[in-house]
Amino acid sequence: MDRKIKYIFFDFDGVIIDSEPLYQRFWIEACADEGFTLTVEQELTLRSQDHEITTRYFKEKFGPNADYDLIANHRKARMNEYLKTHQIPAKQGVKEVFEYIKNNTDIKIAIVSSSSEEYVKLHASNNDVLQYIDKIISVKNHVNRGKPYPDVYLKALEFMGVKDKDEVLVLEDSPNGVTSAYNAGLKVIFIKDLSPKDEDIINKTIYQFENIKELIDVIK
Repeated sequence: MDRKIKYIFFDFDGVIIDSEPLYQRFWIEACADEGFTLTVEQELTLRSQDHEITTRYFKEKFGPNADYDLIANHRKARMNEYLKTHQIPAKQGVKEVFEYIKNNTDIKIAIVSSSSEEYVKLHASNNDVLQYIDKIISVKNHVNRGKPYPDVYLKALEFMGVKDKDEVLVLEDSPNGVTSAYNAGLKVIFIKDLSPKDEDIINKTIYQFENIKELIDVIK
């Protein structure tokens, strides 16, 4: 890197924990509960997306009677029932990366997520990585607009006391997340999860990773 990195902002779902296949499954099932067919491709466009934008999307795609909040509650109920007997695992290489950062650098780690702070703490703790995290910034807890708006990343800059954006790296796995960080003026790395690497993502990111462990070579 041209500039020394002092902060790394990680998205959570799909970057730190392997939750996105579950979200996809339960969004599709929840839509079916209400008589709507949500395709895999449509679900991918909704990942980490702002509430108001998603609400409009549902009405545009499924008609004026499509109640996003009702469907979201069905999704939450299905996922919560699943989580009574299952744990969401960390993505491969996450703990190794966090340990490298903490043991070999002075880089501060923040989670910048569309999920709630409570959710992040729970699943980070379940995977024994909470102790590596310096700060959690959540759309649900800290800003009014979600991704792809830049608000949550701008709030992260404020909370972490960043004075130079060039000292920050962001790791994201969704197009909405990439756009959010990019619009905040930050250097973004895309990590492949469910969303494909398309031209827009390539244009907005400095690297595209297959695995988070590739980050170690970037910050050495």
